[in-house]
Amino acid sequence: REIPEHVNVAVAHAAAAAGVPVFQDIGGEDRPISDELLRSLTFVSPNLPELQRLTAMPAGSEAEVVAAARFLKTKGAQRVLVT
Repeated sequence: REIPEHVNVAVAHAAAAAGVPVFQDIGGEDRPISDELLRSLTFVSPNLPELQRLTAMPAGSEAEVVAAARFLKTKGAQRVLVT
């Protein structure tokens, strides 16, 4: 993500509070995403390598991708769209 984490969190909180869906693409810097930000997102969209990095879980099969996406949901993401 090219935008600093604190900016993403502030904008996501404001949008969520206003009832605006929030979509976060995970591309950009190789850094973790906070649970605080995940809880404000309507959609989080990692690709397979990003999903593996964010979850520290394998994503080589459909079942592994589903398990990793479900893990992100336990951290607060409402919906996960893996690309």
